[in-house]
Amino acid sequence: MIHSVPNPPMDRADIARFRNNLEKHLRDDFSTEEKHQIEVRQARTKANAKRIITNCGGKTPLLGY
Repeated sequence: MIHSVPNPPMDRADIARFRNNLEKHLRDDFSTEEKHQIEVRQARTKANAKRIITNCGGKTPLLGY
């Protein structure tokens, strides 16, 4: 089992990157390249979710049997 780290070590650069990314998401201020990358990632996620759902008939749906 993977244990979670409640307070992971973060430096100022990590915090600044997080805040910048959060602001971009809230304002929906992405370049066309970033929007394309997001669409590709969402399509890949949707395809993986569909594959997992179709495999849910077995005891271990993530493995496919």
